[in-house]
Amino acid sequence: MFKAVYGREDEECKQALIAVLNLILDRKDNPITAIVYKNPFNVRENETQKESILDIKAETEQGELLDLEIHLLYDADFIHRNIYYHGGMITQALESGEEYVKIKKTISIFIVDFCLFPQTDQYASKFLFKEERENFVLTELVELHYLELPKVNPDRKKTAGELTKLERYLEYLRCAGDVSCREYLEDLRSQGGKEIAMTEKLLRKATADEIVREQAIARDKFRLQQHCREVQFKKGLAQAFEDGQKEGIAQGRSQGISQGISQGKEEGQKELVRNLAASGMERQQIARMTKLSLETVEAWLEG
Repeated sequence: MFKAVYGREDEECKQALIAVLNLILDRKDNPITAIVYKNPFNVRENETQKESILDIKAETEQGELLDLEIHLLYDADFIHRNIYYHGGMITQALESGEEYVKIKKTISIFIVDFCLFPQTDQYASKFLFKEERENFVLTELVELHYLELPKVNPDRKKTAGELTKLERYLEYLRCAGDVSCREYLEDLRSQGGKEIAMTEKLLRKATADEIVREQAIARDKFRLQQHCREVQFKKGLAQAFEDGQKEGIAQGRSQGISQGISQGKEEGQKELVRNLAASGMERQQIARMTKLSLETVEAWLEG
């Protein structure tokens, strides 16, 4: 849904994305006025590098490179992957043969539906390169922004009218499509700014085909992640088995590995089911796609 609303080569989509970027980056004095969508693939320079895929990649009229992503679930590689993807943008921020002084500013924005930084209650965090002791900035050419949705309005203690424009927009993003939030969403729409209005309009215009396509892409991405985790899990168990043999603790290890793999697969399936439900897929569809019983799907979602 994210790309279907903000990532299409359409002037309305561009204007909505510009409004959202200006809101998130607080660009009142130096607003973004135009963007060009860029290839979301950070292409490998050689075979030993990994290729990365960004949700929405764009360049502003000032020459800044922007990456905007939304994530529903946390995994142990999250921060490392963020750094790697941002590094891919930095290497592409200078054309071959250009002087280093012409390097472009790179900005990554991560909207996450989980608590990432337990050491703070603030929902918006901005990271720069700074001197550790005296806190002065080395350069403003690199920025990483994190917006943690669960921290915006915990337990909905504030009404829509008490929230800031950015808070209302983020709450709208989190609640859009949730029938249990209907009244709250109406308040957010009525109190919200142009960012919510533009997003709502584009959301209604998005065709069924586009929505289905985005859901299919999301499903493929989740499957790939689950497969990678399962492979890593099996490698870890195999290494543990080998270490155990070396230490003379071989008895019962085979059975333990089998049980561990089985448990790992089930955890992967549970996460896939939760991700598909979060993307808007009906429970019956999830059951058909995953070949699980409807009762199992419901139990995992309600458990």
